[in-house]
This record gives sequence, C-alpha cells and structure tokens, in this order.
Amino acid sequence: MTVAYENYEHLERIPFYYGAVIISSSVILFQTLNEILKRCYRSSSATGVAGKGGDDPWKWRNLFISWVHAIIVGTWDLSCFYFYPELTSDLIAFHNTCVYSLVAFSTGYFIHDFIDIIVSKRVKETWEVIPHHMAVAGMFFYNVVQCRCVAYNVIALLAEVNTIFLHSRKLLQMSGISFSHWLYRLNAFMNIFTFVSCRFLCLSWIVYGMFIWYDRVTPLYLCVLGSAMFVMWVTNVILFWRLVCSDLLRPLMKVGPKTATDGPLARDRFPAESRQHRTNGTSNNNRANNGVVTKLD
Repeated sequence: MTVAYENYEHLERIPFYYGAVIISSSVILFQTLNEILKRCYRSSSATGVAGKGGDDPWKWRNLFISWVHAIIVGTWDLSCFYFYPELTSDLIAFHNTCVYSLVAFSTGYFIHDFIDIIVSKRVKETWEVIPHHMAVAGMFFYNVVQCRCVAYNVIALLAEVNTIFLHSRKLLQMSGISFSHWLYRLNAFMNIFTFVSCRFLCLSWIVYGMFIWYDRVTPLYLCVLGSAMFVMWVTNVILFWRLVCSDLLRPLMKVGPKTATDGPLARDRFPAESRQHRTNGTSNNNRANNGVVTKLD
C-alpha cells in the first residue's frame, strides 16, 4: 500500500553532536533536580517537618520528576504540532531543530530515570519500567543518531500529555485528597480523556504508518518497532482497564470508603498501604508485588 506524501528527504541531516549535547544536558538537568529534592527532603526531616511520599521519599521524588518531565515535554510536543503541522506529512524524513531537540531532551530523561532506578537499587520493585525505558530510550537514541523517524517520536511523546494527569492523580492521592473531591474528579475525567486521545489514537497512528511506509525503513527496524508497539499496546490496555475500574466503575458501585487512596490503582506505584501500615511491616511486601504500569509512558 502506497500513499502520496510530501517528501522531506532533501532536508539536511542535523549532526549528532547537537543531539548528544541536548541528551547530556537533559540528564544533568534531571539529576540536578533529583539532588535538590533530596536535599529539600533531608532539610524538612531535620526540622521535624513530615516528608512527602509516606515512608518512601524516593517514590515521591521519582514521580515528581516524571511529572515535571511530562509537563515540559507535553507542552513542547503540542507546540510542535501547532507551529509545524507539516511534520505529519512525512513522519520518516521530516525534522527540524525544534522537534529534534524535543526527542533528544526526552531521551535524556529516560536515561536519567534508568540510572536513578539502578543507583537507588529499585530494580525489583520497578522491574516493568526497565524494559520500557530500554526500548524507548534505545529507539529514541537511534532516531536521534540517524535523524530519521523523529516525527514518529513526536507522535509517541503525545503520551506525556496524558502522563501529566496520570501522575497528578497519584500526587493527589499522596496528598490525601478525597476521591469525591471536585479536583480529583476533574483530573480523573481528563486522565481518561487524554488516555484515549493521546495514547490509543497515537499508537494507532504509528501502527498505521508502519503499514503504509514500511518500504522506507529497514526490515530490522520495522521488526523492532513492531515489537515495541506490541508491548506498548498491552501495557496501555492493562493500565486503562485499571483506571476505568478505579475511577469510573467504583464510584458507580459505591463500594468501600470514598478516598483517593482506595481501589486497584492505589498500589500501582506508590502503595497506599505504605502509609496505612507502616508499623506492621506489611508495606515492604506490598511494594514487591505491586505493578508499576503507571510509569510506562
């Protein structure tokens, strides 16, 4: 199947050293933010002020940094579509400094998060994140080096728009906001809406592009991309169903206490039990068994 498109193969490739500088700067930026948050927590603990994230400040810090990345990249990504609508006309060859920098910047974040998980010895409880980050960072890095398929990455990064609300949901839970509070309900609606529009539709867009432009990439690249799409579809369908059960079906059933820390997603990344059962030793066991699909953005 061939489709007419505006060809941007004539564009001059952006040298990789430019992308390498942005990737390195992004890693340093998020590592620095991580250290600042560490110091802030230590200072608050020293003065007797309760820290964030229950009994595990690393989880709150990791989530907060991911939330900051989502806000920056989500806003940047939408701006690319607004100022450069032509990027959708050739997802293989189109590139410019703005979209290229976006992909390189996000690559740096995923590298930072991978390093943070390893250094903090959180591999066991975040094992689902490791292959995701390796796949995403690997594909992004390859595209930055080759300066190809960068526009595809811009489409994929629309998921960060949903991540803003996905992580806001968990931050609201950790702040003790009631499940019935208007702010939580508004965020829940935006979470579901952007999940469908910024995750499922964009994944479908990428799969569609794989079928119509398969002859413009190597068979190996197509196989790797196909495998990554399969993983993303599975994880996102699972996450979406858990969100629907927690934020849509549970209110209709009106079962159990109406707090934001209840439900099947209460233990996805930052277990509510760690706050409720800190003294009985159950939180450590819960962490080992809880999923972390919310991090897969």
